[in-house]
Amino acid sequence: MHRENVSYGPPLAAELAIEPIADTAGSKLRGGSGASCWGYNQSNIVRCGEQLYALSWRDDLTLVVYRRIGPGQWAASEPLPPVPQNGNLLIDAEGQVHVISGANASWHAIFDPELRDCQMLQNGEADSRFGAAINVYGQIFAAGGLERMAWYLLDPTIDHTLLRSGEVQHQQARGYHFTVLDGHSAHTFCSDDYFVPGELYPNDWLTRPNPTTGAIEKVETPRGIYPVLKTYYYYCPNILADTLDWQTQVISDVSDTYTPADGARGTTEQQDLLVDADGLVHLIYYENRQRAKTIWAGKGQDHCHSRLYHAIGPPGGPFRHLCLGSYNSGRLYQGPDGRMHYLLTRGRRGAAEELYYAVDLDQEQISEPLKLAMPGPFWHAFINTRRAGGTITPFIDSYWTGAYEAKSNEVWYGRLTPS
Repeated sequence: MHRENVSYGPPLAAELAIEPIADTAGSKLRGGSGASCWGYNQSNIVRCGEQLYALSWRDDLTLVVYRRIGPGQWAASEPLPPVPQNGNLLIDAEGQVHVISGANASWHAIFDPELRDCQMLQNGEADSRFGAAINVYGQIFAAGGLERMAWYLLDPTIDHTLLRSGEVQHQQARGYHFTVLDGHSAHTFCSDDYFVPGELYPNDWLTRPNPTTGAIEKVETPRGIYPVLKTYYYYCPNILADTLDWQTQVISDVSDTYTPADGARGTTEQQDLLVDADGLVHLIYYENRQRAKTIWAGKGQDHCHSRLYHAIGPPGGPFRHLCLGSYNSGRLYQGPDGRMHYLLTRGRRGAAEELYYAVDLDQEQISEPLKLAMPGPFWHAFINTRRAGGTITPFIDSYWTGAYEAKSNEVWYGRLTPS
C-alpha cells in the first residue's frame, strides 16, 4: 500500500479550557464495565445549540447523562439500568437526548432536553462492541458484533420502532465499530477482536461483579492473546433500499508481523470515522509494527514506533492514505468553515501522556501539532460529532477520563478554541 507523509506548516495557536465533570466514575473493575473510555468507538459527548451533554459511568455498574448548567457545573440524570459496557450518546433535531446501550445495544433511553423525563424502549438488538449514529431524519443506526456485524435502524416517526435490520458474516471476530449514517448510506469502521488461546501465551486478572451475588471478585483469564492485525471499512449505499448491499475492505494490515508460535506481532486499530460535508469518507487509524507478546500487543510496545494515518476517499473507496506522524490515537473534527481539525495523542495504551492539536492546511500539509496542557495522563479523548447529531461550532467540545486503572473515576471536559 502506498502511503504519503504529510508535511508540517506553522503551528496554529489554540486555547484548551478544562473543567471536571465528575470524579465518581468507574475505577474499581477491570474488563470493561465502569470504564467510560472502554468503548472508544462510541459517542460520549454531544452538543445541541447551547446545551452540552456527556455520558459517563456514575459508578462501576450504572451510566448517567450529565448536562452542563454553567461553567464547572454539571447536573446528572437519574441512573440508567446496569449495563455490561458503555453506551452511545446521541441528539436529535428536537433536542431530545438518546442513549443506546445495554447488552448488544438492546435498550434505548430517550430524555427531554433538561434530563427530567426518561422513556425506556427495547425495539432493536445488534451485538457486542457496538457503535450508534443518528442522521438528519432522526433515524438511529446501531451496529456491532464479534462473529458477525449485526445492525439495526430505528424509525423516529413510529416511536423508534425497528425499521430495518440485518447482519454481515465474517470469518473471525471483529468489533468496536465506529458508525455513520449519512442520509441513508451507512458506514462502519472496526478491527479484529478475536482471542487465540494457548498455554505458551500470557494470562491476566479481571476485577468484576459476580453475576450471581454481585460481589466484586478477581477472576483469572485463560491464557491467550488478541491479535489485532487488520482494520475493516463497511459501506452500504442505501440501507433502506437494499439491506444486503454491504461492501467491505481492509484498510490496514500488520498480519505479516505475526508469528503464532510465540504470539509476537504488531498491532493496528481504528481511531475515527467521519463523512464530511462534501460526502468524502475519512478514516483515522494507527499501526505499530513493533512485535510484542503481551495479551494486547499495544501494552508491550514502545509508542515511539506508532504511526497514525488518515485515509480519505469517496464512499466505498478507493482511499488515499496520509501518515500524520508518530501518534497512536486521533480524532477528526470538521468545523463550520469546512476545515479539518485533529486531536492527536501520544503515549502508552490506557494512559496517554500528551495531547496535540493540528489543522489541515491543504491536502498534503497540516499545521505543526501544538502540544496542549493536560491535568495528567488520560485515556481516549472523545469529541462532539456530526454523526451523533451534534451542533458543529468553531470550537471543539472534548471529553476524557483519567488513566485506566489509576484515575478513570475522573471525567473531564475540555473546550478547545482555535485562535
